[in-house]
Parts: sequence; structure tokens; C-alpha cells
Amino acid sequence: MERPVFQPPGTPVEELDTPALVVDLDVMEQNIRTLQAAFDGSKAGVRPFVTPHQCPQIAHVQANALGGGDARTTGIAVTSVGEAEVFAQAGFSSILVASQLVTRSKIARLCALAASNRISVAVDSSSNVASLSEAATAAGATLGVLVELEAGLGRCGVMPGGAAVELAREIMGSSGLEFQGVMAIPPVEAATEADLRQQLQPALDTRELLEREGLSGTVSVAGTHNYNVAAAVEGITEVQAGSYPLMDFKYCQLRPEFRPAAKVLASVISHPIDTSAVLDAGHKATGPDRGMAVLEGVPGAAANRFSAEHGVVDLEESAITQLRPGDKAWLVPNDLALCINQYDYIRAVRNGRLEGYWPIAARGRFT
Repeated sequence: MERPVFQPPGTPVEELDTPALVVDLDVMEQNIRTLQAAFDGSKAGVRPFVTPHQCPQIAHVQANALGGGDARTTGIAVTSVGEAEVFAQAGFSSILVASQLVTRSKIARLCALAASNRISVAVDSSSNVASLSEAATAAGATLGVLVELEAGLGRCGVMPGGAAVELAREIMGSSGLEFQGVMAIPPVEAATEADLRQQLQPALDTRELLEREGLSGTVSVAGTHNYNVAAAVEGITEVQAGSYPLMDFKYCQLRPEFRPAAKVLASVISHPIDTSAVLDAGHKATGPDRGMAVLEGVPGAAANRFSAEHGVVDLEESAITQLRPGDKAWLVPNDLALCINQYDYIRAVRNGRLEGYWPIAARGRFT
């Protein structure tokens, strides 16, 4: 568990104890406005996928912003029942668990949440439908169910078309369950708008087949990488957008209209030779599993080597006088979800000063 030094509101960001996960609220709010603009006038709603940041305060900012404009929110999405429990306790009542829950204990917890919340879950097998139905009926609960389609990600989901329609029929015939539609999670590799539209088409084709059977419902697709295309496609009813409030280096390469709001603030602890400086932020502070964090704002300097506790910055000739012991440095995480999982608190900052410590309350709620 992280045990930060809690410094008072108003503390200049450069004086925060390091390493620290810092969120610039002005940048975050602009990112939220950027995404919302694509949904003004759209028939599709936004269901913020909150797993990447795990922070109820950020989710409330997202929900409040959506509620104040033409864009609308359809609830939130999470990955685990543990995350659903945290966000339900934080006041969110419409929650989609965008994954499959198959064990008795998890399904029982889901049914308990459904007693006082609108809870939905994804399925891709008949056996899971039967288990959910049995538990919901015994608990006197009703669970919303979406059929997950395999949309090119190579992970979960039934094939679009006939297999999805058959599973939808089973849900319709199962007590304690309410068929709500289909869900698709396309991969992020698509390079063009045409590619993105092609990824979404099987979900729309499946919806058409379902409607012929009298089985209408939502078409819920993920994520931030295709938000503007999905918002404009007739038949898409909601988008599970996840990364857009905070972003990271990887996602900003795909979507340059957003900026990274979350960064790791590090201190320089050594400058042993002209061409090298050492930071107090290493693998444990940056979550580098899918790529190393990127040093920002120091031309001629690059963080190229990390150990568990330290980051080594290589300095070109133009930067050898930079990053002296006691200086601060900013690292942009390559994959923010992995970085955030290293912390218990976000340092929320506005205009270069600390506003407060926001708990990452759903951190570690994998089950």
C-alpha cells in the first residue's frame, strides 16, 4: 500500500513528495470536453469505462460533465464485480460489468448489487447464462445481460450473426435475466476511419438479425480509439470510452486531439556523469510492462533505462547541464492503466498547485 506524505492543498506541484502520480485537472477537463463534443446531437450515449483510472472522483467529473451538455451518459462500465462494488458505494447506480463472471461467489455478489442498482453483465456462453439465471432467480434479482461479440480482439465473445441470436434467445427465455443487447470490443490497431467502421459493422449486422426476431436492444461498443466514428454511426447506441480523461503516451499517438493529464513526477537524485542523470522513479512507479514511460519537457534527454526503483536518463550534449540533483522531471506513462495500479492516490493539481489527494478506490479489485 502506498503511504504518501500528505501535503496541504495549495502546495506547489514542484514541492510534492516523489515519485507521485499527478493529474492536471485542467487538461483532464479539456479531454472530457473534447470527447463530449463528438456526441452532441448523436443518438449514441457515452458509458465511461472507469477501469483505466479506478477513481470515483474522476468518474463523477465525467458523469457531471455529460449530464450538463447535449451528450448523454448511459451509466458506467467496469471490468470486475469488485470494481462495481466500489463504484456503487460511490453513488453510481447504472453499472455494466463488461466481462464474464462465471464463479458462484462473483455471481452472488453481482446479484446482491442488483438488489439496489441497475446491473448488467456480458455473456458469451450458454452455461454462463444458466448460472446467472439460477443465481438471480434465487436472489429475487434481475440482471441485465448483453451478448458479447467477437469483434477482432481475439479475446472473449461469440461470433456475430446466428450464434449471437441463439444466445440472445436463451437469455430471453431465462428467469431473472433481461436481454439488453450486444456488446463489441474492437481492437485499437485500425488506422483509418474506414477500418474502424468495418470493425463496427458486424455488431450492426447482428442487431439487424436480432430485430427481425423481435429482440431489440442496445449496441454497446468500446472504446476511446473509435469514439468519433462510433458516435456518427447509425445504430450504435452507446460507447464505452475509457482512456479519454487522462490518456497516456500510447493513446496520445492514436488520438492527438487529447493530451496526457496524468504523469509521474520524479526527482533527480544523482547526476554522476555529464551524460547521465538518475530519477527516483523506476518500474514500480511507472508500470512499464507494455512500454517505458517517456521523459517530457527536456530536449536532448531521454529516459532509456529503468530498474525497479530508479530511472536513468541519457543526456545529449545540449542537456548535460540539465536535471541536477533536486530538480524535478515529468514522465508520461506508456500505458496508464498499468501505472495507476501502482498507486493508491492521485495528486489532483490545478494551475500548478495541489487541490487534493483522490483515492484510487478500486485499485486491486480484480475479483
